[in-house]
Amino acid sequence: MYAFAEVLLVAGSALAMIGGIGAYRFPDLFSRMHAAAKAPTLALILVAIGAAIEIGTLLAATTLVLVVVLQLLSSPVGAHALSRASRRQMSIPLDDIDQLSRDEDRDENTAR
Repeated sequence: MYAFAEVLLVAGSALAMIGGIGAYRFPDLFSRMHAAAKAPTLALILVAIGAAIEIGTLLAATTLVLVVVLQLLSSPVGAHALSRASRRQMSIPLDDIDQLSRDEDRDENTAR
């Protein structure tokens, strides 16, 4: 049983490292944000499960579940807020319609 926990801890650590490398190596802000948000979230889940198995107490498992839930709630919100703020500050070449600008223009016209 402890071997399974060790595998989860190593897999979670590897995913966190891959997310860090992606955040360093990707060329633009949005790719970096994607790498910094997705892989470490799964990594935290794997590490938390592995740590809960390894520690083996109800208090530790409860604390780790709380940590994972808070991470799952805050990570998407933070990434979304950062991407919207960044999108307003810089010009980005797009392949298709800029839906954010379209929605903001529509909201401005309706408010008048």
